[in-house]
Amino acid sequence: MKWKSSIFPIVVCILLFCTFEGFAAPITDNQSVSNEETKKEKKVWEQEPLKLEVVLKRKYLDGNIETEVNRETVWSLRDFWANYKDWNLLQQKEGRVVFQKEVDDLSPAVKENGYIGLNENNVLSIFNGKPKDSEVIKAFYQIDVEKLESFRMDQLKSGIKVDKKSTFKNVMQTFKEYASTEPVDDLVDS
Repeated sequence: MKWKSSIFPIVVCILLFCTFEGFAAPITDNQSVSNEETKKEKKVWEQEPLKLEVVLKRKYLDGNIETEVNRETVWSLRDFWANYKDWNLLQQKEGRVVFQKEVDDLSPAVKENGYIGLNENNVLSIFNGKPKDSEVIKAFYQIDVEKLESFRMDQLKSGIKVDKKSTFKNVMQTFKEYASTEPVDDLVDS
């Protein structure tokens, strides 16, 4: 045990000597080249700002996804990330960043022209307009139409106007008891 304590100061001295040896070593041709390269590299404050394409995706309760694309000049990465702290990062690659945010509300398009009804396969869906000839925004679940009262069927055929989050949630809750399947995995919201 005594020999270990006497070797420790020697090891420390060798390490210190090697460290200072590197500082005092003469500069070779290779080192002078790397010093020139270092001088050519710009300091952080001398560098050009980063230019990014920022894609913002807002996913609403009704399944609608709105996409906004912006070009941003980034001077500080810390400030950039702070601006998007409430967003989820989906993708990051050189020159492009994609964020998504879940919005606990109906999309503006659905508030303006959204109707809940049945598609041709009796799947409860939200439409951009009345169900008869309109585009399906999102399909939710298959409805067992045999269980539906006739007035409920008439409501769904003509479409139920949805312009508020509360109306949307009430309609979804009302017709959930008539669901004959698990939620539909549609391709509308991908």
